[in-house]
Amino acid sequence: MPVPEEKAVRILWEKDGKEMIYIPGGTFLMGSDEGNDNQRPAHEVYVAPFYIDRYPVTNEEYKRFLDETGHPIPNYDVSWTDCRNYNWDPEKRTYPEGKGRHPAVLVTWEDALAYASWAGKRLPTEAEWERAARGTDGRRWPWGNEFIEGRCNIKETGICATTPVGMYSPEGDSPEGMGDPLGNVWEWTSSLYKPYPYDPNDGRESLQASGWRVLRGASWLNDLTLASCTARLDGDFLFFTNVGFRCAVLPE
Repeated sequence: MPVPEEKAVRILWEKDGKEMIYIPGGTFLMGSDEGNDNQRPAHEVYVAPFYIDRYPVTNEEYKRFLDETGHPIPNYDVSWTDCRNYNWDPEKRTYPEGKGRHPAVLVTWEDALAYASWAGKRLPTEAEWERAARGTDGRRWPWGNEFIEGRCNIKETGICATTPVGMYSPEGDSPEGMGDPLGNVWEWTSSLYKPYPYDPNDGRESLQASGWRVLRGASWLNDLTLASCTARLDGDFLFFTNVGFRCAVLPE
């Protein structure tokens, strides 16, 4: 689906019906000198303009993809996480009751790629994700450099589970209006997990390369020692009850 030439601030993507927000191109501060070692050093990165889903892909939206493609549903019994509250019904191919507007979880990187391909989009790069989440001024959280309770779903909220997308909007949104950038679920990116500085031309953006892919945004399981716009994690566990995704696309 072509993106309108006028570069609307928000568009509605026809295939999956998701609202997308426009992120202008330019240079921004990526990483942090105060965070974990894998977030260092802070450095300037240029990204071209792009659109990104306002919210993570929900179970309702993911079901449309599954119904049209016959792709396997999220249903697992593994040792590293208790999936019972998030597994889909294997016979009805339906998501857990009451979680239609919750982010789709238990999705692998390959699952996220398949959805993006079906929708005519792609996964955001790690740099695009961070640019959309924190703006251009190097802020720690989407709304600024002071943490404000009640603007995201992290461990301190005490919910201990996913929440519907948009629950914390607009107060918890990024400068351009990206919703749920912090907390709720970690989100897959296209990027290989490699040290900074970020370089899109060093092989980390090859979809054919082997290695763990980067997750961004922190989740309902993480506390303030980790949850920030610069937090990054390698997806070495394949999937989890706190891992989802959103998609991006370049303007045409």
